[in-house]
Amino acid sequence: MSGKRIVVVGASRLGCEFALAARAADYEVTLIDEHPQDLKSMSFDAPYFYGSGLPASLSDETAVFDNVLSSNELLLECVETEVDVKVGVVAWGAFHNAPNSQHIGAPKVGIVSREGNELLEYDALVLATGSRDFVPSFKGWDLPGVLGGKAGTKLLVSYQCFNGRRCLVLGTAALAVEFARAARERGLDIAGFVEPTSKFQADEEDLEWARGLDIPVYLNSVILEAKGTDKVSSATVASTDGSGKTTEVDCDTICVSIAVLPNVELPAAMGCEMRFAEQHPAWVPIVSSSLRTSVPGVYWLSAFGGEADHASRILSDIAGETSLSEPGAESPPETEAQADYINLWIAKLIETGGSDVVLCQCETVTRGEFLDVQPPRYLKAGMRRPHGAVTGGDTGPKISQDLIKRMTRVGMGHCQGKRCRDEAAILLSQRYGVPLKDIKPGSYRFPVRPIDMSLISAEDDDYHTREKWPHWMHEEVVPESVAGTGKR
Repeated sequence: MSGKRIVVVGASRLGCEFALAARAADYEVTLIDEHPQDLKSMSFDAPYFYGSGLPASLSDETAVFDNVLSSNELLLECVETEVDVKVGVVAWGAFHNAPNSQHIGAPKVGIVSREGNELLEYDALVLATGSRDFVPSFKGWDLPGVLGGKAGTKLLVSYQCFNGRRCLVLGTAALAVEFARAARERGLDIAGFVEPTSKFQADEEDLEWARGLDIPVYLNSVILEAKGTDKVSSATVASTDGSGKTTEVDCDTICVSIAVLPNVELPAAMGCEMRFAEQHPAWVPIVSSSLRTSVPGVYWLSAFGGEADHASRILSDIAGETSLSEPGAESPPETEAQADYINLWIAKLIETGGSDVVLCQCETVTRGEFLDVQPPRYLKAGMRRPHGAVTGGDTGPKISQDLIKRMTRVGMGHCQGKRCRDEAAILLSQRYGVPLKDIKPGSYRFPVRPIDMSLISAEDDDYHTREKWPHWMHEEVVPESVAGTGKR
């Protein structure tokens, strides 16, 4: 073996392909993936928007494990080639020496399973964390039966557990068609596609497939409301042409397949320099031509950054065969921008649904309350005064999503903002006319998944905590191996 330890986070296609290439190059490789997830973790809508109607069959852990593992042929190949595969394991944090953390030593990844916590040391960390669902708010979106496109496809294909029988699909792009095809292959009915534009977004072959099955396509329309008591029973689809026409659609599932966004919690929380990719629209790590981030030894492997020669570029850099130039703000290959599509969906949903729709499910904050920067409802009415979100500056109007989060609690709930943070930023941009790239995004913090703190707490104090805590404010502590040599 080369002696270098590579940790890969994410067993997506790209993550598995890289792990296989690294193992073939004789590196010691550990591959981590949070699937299969337990019911508790999935209920927090991480990493996908599963909604509140998770199938009870997910509680059969043995069957779920077998289903998820057998559905990923590349992952099985990793196991066969002696990659150290850790599934059902969450990478909740990653740590390296930095101005505010001087005594990490070798960089480490914090992982946690149902059994406990472990810190893995690495020489190179490859973040193949994939994508997550973008699900904008509408009336009734908290009902069991509303879920995201990524979540729906994962439940159908990998977990092989799904409650619905008749699905209404929001969106007509590739993500929507992928879910619809997977649903049809498993005997489910598609109640229709809902599309705010006048055109089916996927290719002509997909449109012909839908027509061949007599699946309705509601063009120039958005969802107005999901109806039901304890679960979805129907949906109201509203026309966006100003006619006020609505259509009732019988369904028990609403799959929101509008778009996916990159999962960047780990690189952002680690301190990787970020840039705004307008075509997505999302913040992504700044990487070099070898996909190296601004944090030493950390690489970002994502389809959002292009897919050409990923493994070879990273492995050449790890081996020192490429120049050590700093990461630059390289743009990914030209792709069809989804930013306009996302913006249109949100604008039409507000136009038809109004401001009195819950934006943040965790804190029960409506769109209107958020945009008026109103304090939480539990404060006395006399203390609740609308405010503006925009502050001035030398370079023009500014908005800080973190500041608005603290004032409204949108993004501070137990889902850690996974349901609302993206829509919240876009709402601010549309309402106040500040470009999305100029809105300072909300910060990410460890742990990047909602996990039991008891699982990651130390069983006993280490040397620094036990012996040196009275001196932390006055001196820089040193490792136990060199203790007694005084201050550095």
